[in-house]
Amino acid sequence: MQTKDVNEYLIDTDILVEHLTNRKYNELSILESLMIDGICFTTVLNASEIFYRSENETNALNIKSLLSALKILGLHSRYSLNISDFFNKVANVRDALMCVTAKINRLPIVTLNEKRYKNSSVKIINPLKMRGKSDTRKSYRDSLVN
Repeated sequence: MQTKDVNEYLIDTDILVEHLTNRKYNELSILESLMIDGICFTTVLNASEIFYRSENETNALNIKSLLSALKILGLHSRYSLNISDFFNKVANVRDALMCVTAKINRLPIVTLNEKRYKNSSVKIINPLKMRGKSDTRKSYRDSLVN
């Protein structure tokens, strides 16, 4: 079996929001650190969620810029065939679609809210806990860029 040469991640909305709102300009966001480490994907649902929250044209331009740096996965109708695999394992259809997307594309979901998907059997990555760095985002970022 051939292994991937590059890490690939399915980025949940909370990581996108963290990038847009909770960062200092002299530090890398979690998303930027992941982009250094590998290829980042998100879904059309995640993109729609952050556009829906956009309060003005400046926010919308920042979101467009962010999304242009990611690979956006659409939702094919065949994904609905696997939605029942996540019945009673996640809270809603949106989360089930995220799990189906991750499963079909063989991508781990990167989120700050692991509980959301804990019963899904999909690989979940909390970036604050990657590489044993659970205390601070800065130490995680430093481990990727150093």
